[in-house]
Amino acid sequence: MNRYPIFILIFPFLICAQTSKTDFKNNHLKPLATNNPSREKISLKFIENKGQVSDQHYKLRSDVLFYGSTAEFNFHIGKDGISFIKKNSGYVDNILFLKWDRFSRNVAEAYITIRDLKKMGVEPQSIEQPLDFEIPESKIMLAIYLAAPEVDNDRRALNIFHGIRRGKKEGRWLGACLKGYINTRDENNRPIIAPEGGKKEELIKRAFGDFITGVYNIEELRRKLNKEGLDCTRNSFWMLLRNKGYIGKVLVPAYKDEHAHWVDGIHEALVDEKTFYAVQDILDGRKKNLPNKFQTVRDEFPLRGYLTCPQCNRNLTASASRGRAGGKFFYYHCGNGCKERQKASTMHDKIVPYLAKKCQSNIQATKLFATILKQQLKQNNTSGKKEIEGISKSIGKLKLRLKNAKDLMLDGEFSASEYKDMKYEIETELDKLNRDEIQYREGLENYDEKIDDCLELLLNLDKYYETKNTEIKQKIIGSVFPEKLVFENNEYRTTKLNDVVVLICPTDKGFGKKKGGKKSDFSESSLRVDPERFELSSK
Repeated sequence: MNRYPIFILIFPFLICAQTSKTDFKNNHLKPLATNNPSREKISLKFIENKGQVSDQHYKLRSDVLFYGSTAEFNFHIGKDGISFIKKNSGYVDNILFLKWDRFSRNVAEAYITIRDLKKMGVEPQSIEQPLDFEIPESKIMLAIYLAAPEVDNDRRALNIFHGIRRGKKEGRWLGACLKGYINTRDENNRPIIAPEGGKKEELIKRAFGDFITGVYNIEELRRKLNKEGLDCTRNSFWMLLRNKGYIGKVLVPAYKDEHAHWVDGIHEALVDEKTFYAVQDILDGRKKNLPNKFQTVRDEFPLRGYLTCPQCNRNLTASASRGRAGGKFFYYHCGNGCKERQKASTMHDKIVPYLAKKCQSNIQATKLFATILKQQLKQNNTSGKKEIEGISKSIGKLKLRLKNAKDLMLDGEFSASEYKDMKYEIETELDKLNRDEIQYREGLENYDEKIDDCLELLLNLDKYYETKNTEIKQKIIGSVFPEKLVFENNEYRTTKLNDVVVLICPTDKGFGKKKGGKKSDFSESSLRVDPERFELSSK
């Protein structure tokens, strides 16, 4: 041959050709770096094999050497490599590599690539494992050379799979680190996740704590926390609230006859089980504690969505107008074509005294109501304790049944697969009973402190409204006034108050003596009907 053929050494590959370096740069190949010791070692190793290559009647030009990574040759000789060979059709004769496992570690893909290369007149060849494709028996050796690395890959993958599964059963969180945690090492220098101790850990705790309050729906809460640095998509935030990893659990996936199950992890929990399962009840619909709708919240318009137009009874919206001096002025107005338009500042100033007027309560009566409520809750605790005792007995029976099933399996009474099925059913029932026990124990809490806080809130609702953020303000307005407010003639009016507010905060003057009107006697004696009496006649 009068021309020099092109040779490519795979992973890393070297190219020798009679074309210029510029031509190869245009084909996205990098020149060999002379100041890189590892690359020089690779090139020297290749040059050491020149004798073996020359024995196969290949001529090399060491003055034109290029290297590239496997990524530049998609699947070693992949899409980019094939396109390079097509662009240099007639100039590429052979592809050289050290061993066949550097060419491919997948038998099926290797045979397809060899077929495509032969159609273009290119022969792949190994330097340390050369084959003569003109001899039919060489295909047997080719099959061995290609199958051995694939078998090695499969064995390594299987070992890694079982190692990961064993680690999960030991309670180690393997895989991507949970938000709010960091990857670290334990005292035995083994990998483990630990609470971050920073901002994201605090945001995760707030995500669970704020969600069960019912102030935010899931999308409002996600956007609020994202502004503070959480960085969660809709789907990932939903999965975050569902992830038992935050209560110190690790999921062992299903494999063959073994069902998927959660085990106790060795990492520290960020959320207590009571809060976590309360969130699950809301998400599953067992507990309704979510706002009915989602709306954009702006601090300038806390009353948007709670006002009705006095002219057309449509909802009022809100917007800002820019004045001549460049300042912004905020208004509530009707979007239905009405001329209704009110200054936001005026409406905000009027809502506080209106709220104080409607929620004004008799201090002695409210305190009496709180005392009665505390006593009633203490009485309810008695029935709750009985329920907990029953659940504890059921849990004990299931644990004993699981132990007996294990003993019978070891004695050969039934197979391991039957034991696994029984274990899965028992553990599922145990998980349900544990959740029920947590809920009942929550009912046994001492609510005295919470009732006192609510009492303080009722007695100072207007001041509480002024100091809180927009979300809390809207929650207060929506709770006190179930129907929309109407602002007309520079004052508020509403058709209805919440029934609970009416009972706790009556609009009359309390329990004083009624000055006029018909006397109401609801005592037991008032229910009696006097028998008909006979009077003696005077005649």
